[in-house]
Order: sequence, then C-alpha cells, then structure tokens
Amino acid sequence: MNRRTTAGRAARSRFRTPTPARRPGVYLGMAAAGAVLVNVLIGIEPAAQAEADVPESVSVAQELGLTAQSGPIDVTEDLQPLEDLAASRSDRQAAEAEAQQVQAAADQAELDRRKAEEEAKAKAEEEARAKAAAEAAAAAEAAAAEAAAAEAAAEAAAVEAATATATQSAQRAPVAAASTAASAIAKITNSAGAVRPQTQRAANAVVSNVPGADSITIGGTRASAADPGGHPSGLALDYMVMSDVALGNAIVEYHRAHWDELGVDYLIYRQRMLSSANGSWKAMENRGSATANHMDHPHVNYR
Repeated sequence: MNRRTTAGRAARSRFRTPTPARRPGVYLGMAAAGAVLVNVLIGIEPAAQAEADVPESVSVAQELGLTAQSGPIDVTEDLQPLEDLAASRSDRQAAEAEAQQVQAAADQAELDRRKAEEEAKAKAEEEARAKAAAEAAAAAEAAAAEAAAAEAAAEAAAVEAATATATQSAQRAPVAAASTAASAIAKITNSAGAVRPQTQRAANAVVSNVPGADSITIGGTRASAADPGGHPSGLALDYMVMSDVALGNAIVEYHRAHWDELGVDYLIYRQRMLSSANGSWKAMENRGSATANHMDHPHVNYR
C-alpha cells in the first residue's frame, strides 16, 4: 500500500500539474512514508514505533482533511502524463526527423545547383576554347592560302619576267650580228675633256645599232675616276641603262660580237668582269653601292 502510494506521488510531482481536487490516498501515503522515514532516522524501538504510528498518521490525515472514506487511486490517471510525454516526445522526434530530411533535401538541391553551374561554366569554357581554336585554324588556313597565292603570283611574275627577257633578248639577238656602221652621233657626257676618237666611234656604233641605246646617258671623261687608263684618259664609257637589264645585256652582247672592231679592252657589268670576247665572267668584290658595283650600267674600256 505504501509503495504504490509513494510511486503515485512521485509520478504526479514530476509529470503532472497540480489540480485543485484533493486525493486523500496520496496524502495519507505521503504522511506514512514521512513517519517511517523519521522512525528510521531516529532509531526508536519497533514497539514504540507501532504505538506512535497510529496517532501521528491520524493527526496528519486530520490535518490534511482526509477521512477513511477516501477512494482507491486511479493508476490509469496517474500514468496519463507519462503517456502524453512519450507521445509528445515521439511527435517531436518525428518532426525533427522530417526537418532533417527537408534540410538534407535542401542541401542536396544546393549541391546539385552548384554542380550544374560548374558543368555549365566548364562547358561554356570548352566551347569558347573550341571556337578560339577554330578561328585560329581558319586564320592560319587563310594566311596559308594567302601566302600560297602570293607565292603563285611571284612565280607567275618571275615566269613573265623571264619570258619578257627572253623575248627582248630574241628581239635584240640580231643586233650582235649587225655591223659597226654608225648612223648617229652618240652624246657623251664629259667633265675632263673629250674622249679619244676610237671611244667616240665605238659609242656611235652602239647608239646606231643597239635599239634603245640612243636614249640613255653615256658617261665619258672624269678626273675623279680611279682607273687612269679609263675615264681620265678618255678610253672608257659608262652606258647608264639603270634598271633596264635587258638593254644592258644587249650592249654587252654587241661589244662581245664586235670585240676587235670596237677595240674593246675589257668590260664590267653587274659586279662581273669580262676580259675577252669568248672568255668567262669573273666575279668582283663588293664596292658598296649599285653604281660602284656596275649594277646599273655596263662599263667598257677601249684600247
């Protein structure tokens, strides 16, 4: 009887809110438990304890307003707070579990979003790189095509120039076999007196028999020349063809064909020297300029 009452009291004190209704059985049990505890602590004799137990219990019951007609304890009512607490705890745990699931779903959604953004960014960068590579390849291909076109144009120009040179040479080929008869007087630019008679006769033959030679400047005497047996002495002429290489070649070939008749000693053209009609060209050292290297004129020394 006392243990059950004590358990009921403990359960009510922990889990239930006090109600205005009094429960005599509970209060009586509390009083009895208190009396027993006092007897144990004081250590009185069992007989004395039995004698003192009745008046003290009655006194406590009367003090609490309890009577012997108090009804039995409702165990179901005493356990209801525990059941309510257990149900509340279960509901709270369920809510917490649901909240954790919602948070996990939100976290996963955020991870998926970031992953999708990173994949989209990587794809965009890859597309940009592919586009740049394609543009670079197209530019390189265009440059290669342009270079090929330029090379083809250069080759065509070279072929055309070679053809023109060959044509001019063919046109002027008969000149080499022409006579040395003069039909015109060559205008020679002199700055150190007149040239020798044989030099003038040779110039007259050239301008009379080589087409185009009558329209160029012919340099004669000049004291500044380094060859005393040439320009200073009136025995050398410079046929200034400038960039007309074909005309320069024609003048050279005319002198080779009439070497003895014109009294040629030697001639120089395009940094090469020829000392006889049937001889071989000899390369000369670089003198530093196109004119000094005789790139723009044949130089002829006469005897």
